[in-house]
Parts: sequence; C-alpha cells; structure tokens
Amino acid sequence: MKTLYKYLIALSLIIIMAGCVNDDDYNTPVLDCDGTTLVKNMEPQAIPATSQVQLYADNTAISGDDIIEAYVTSSDKGGNFYKTISFQTLDASFGFSVDVDVTSTFINFEPGRKVLIKLNGLYTQLYNGSLNLGGVYLINGFATIGRLPEADYLTYLNRSCTVVPEETLVQHVTLTQLKNDSYLNKLVEIDNVQFADTSVGHTYYESNNDIGGATNHLLKDATGDTLIFRTTAQAEFSGNAVPNGSGQIRGILTKYGNDYQFIARTKEDIKLNAPRF
Repeated sequence: MKTLYKYLIALSLIIIMAGCVNDDDYNTPVLDCDGTTLVKNMEPQAIPATSQVQLYADNTAISGDDIIEAYVTSSDKGGNFYKTISFQTLDASFGFSVDVDVTSTFINFEPGRKVLIKLNGLYTQLYNGSLNLGGVYLINGFATIGRLPEADYLTYLNRSCTVVPEETLVQHVTLTQLKNDSYLNKLVEIDNVQFADTSVGHTYYESNNDIGGATNHLLKDATGDTLIFRTTAQAEFSGNAVPNGSGQIRGILTKYGNDYQFIARTKEDIKLNAPRF
C-alpha cells in the first residue's frame, strides 16, 4: 500500500511539473505588462524651449495633460550613463534627454522601450544644442535643469508595454556625418572607425587622464576625421584595453560646449574586429 501511495505521489508531481513547463522557453517566465494607457497628443518637436530654464508652458489647445511619446536610446546598465535617459522619436527625427535622480533605470526603461511623458510640471532648456527636460536646480541663484526626484519621476515618465528592436531605432552614419546637433541623444552606429594610434595600448579610462570623471579618447576614420569617445570611471569596461582593430561602434551622441562626445553604453556596443586601416 505504501508503495502504491509513493507511486501516485510521484506521478502527480510529474504531471504538475509537465503542466508548468513551456516547451518553447521554459526558463523565461511570462509576466503581465502593466504599462500606461496614456496616448500622445503632441510631438516633442513642438515643445517650446530656450537656453533659459523655464517651466513648461501648457498647450492650451490640448485638454488635460500634454503628452509626448518617445523611445529610450541610452542605458545605464554598463555604468557609462548616470542619472540621465536619452530618448528619440520612432522615426529618429528628434532626440532629447530627461534628468532623473535614479540609478539602474535600465530595468524599467531599457533601450527600445516606448515611454509616454507628461510635460505639465516639467522644466525645459536647450542645453549644449539639445532639448533637456527635468526639474529645476539653483546654483548660486541661477536656475539650471535638475534631476527629477525618485519619488516623482514616474509621474512624468510612463512606461508602455511596447519595446521595439534596436535596429528599428539605430541610424548608421559616418563619423563626419555624425558631428551635427540633429543626432544628439539618438541611437547611432558609426561605421568604419578605429581608435587613434595614441589611444591604442591604453585603457578606456585612466585616472591620470581624467577629465570630469572620464577619459577622452579619439575615434578616427579613414579620412583622418576624429571624434571624442568618452568613458567614465564607473563604466563596466573602463579598465579594458582600447581595441586595436576597426569596425563599428554603437552609442549615443552628446555634446559639451562645442565638443561632440560619443558614449558607448556597454562593451557590446564596440565591435572593432577588422584590421586597422
């Protein structure tokens, strides 16, 4: 009798386990999405902004909240981005950034995620050639864009259930084409580049070559044109050797003053496996 009981228990366990297994992908749990139901009612290009920090001016032609739609392009997973999220429109016609006082945003706002952004209550500024959204912060009596507090940022950034592949967003450009404000905050891949000779043999970040918490190296194309490649001390690949090959690098274009600066999100963005030219 005991043997029969043991047999029946074992058989029941096998049936239960079989019922829980997804034959196609049993290691991946299926999670319900609790994304926003908000719908955009204006385009980010229509946001009025100047070089002065100002509270977003309500669009009186729209009832309720003014809402834009955009897709995440940056990621802080690799440590090279910190408390800022870059966005672009699906058609890549416009890019901008939002400052948040939050880390590990890649968990909920990963590249390709569609986000609906409520504008009412945000501050705007055209900073270093690009639209910047966030809170307000005073430095010596002067207003600048500040980070949205962790307690508030999800009021403005509303995660949708839509995630598009990166290839839907990325633009393939030459180094020369990239040096243009129109590419700021967008996901781009630079083709046919390599690091300058002076960078080979060094690591991505070096404390004796620190400029504002990061090290600048130069990317170079076959024509001799160059662009700053910036890596922070916190980047997961900061101690890796600068590769000696040529190829493609994916990432986000930023700007400081008059200098364009390219930032890779993770080491996987850097694909320099071909011989140097």
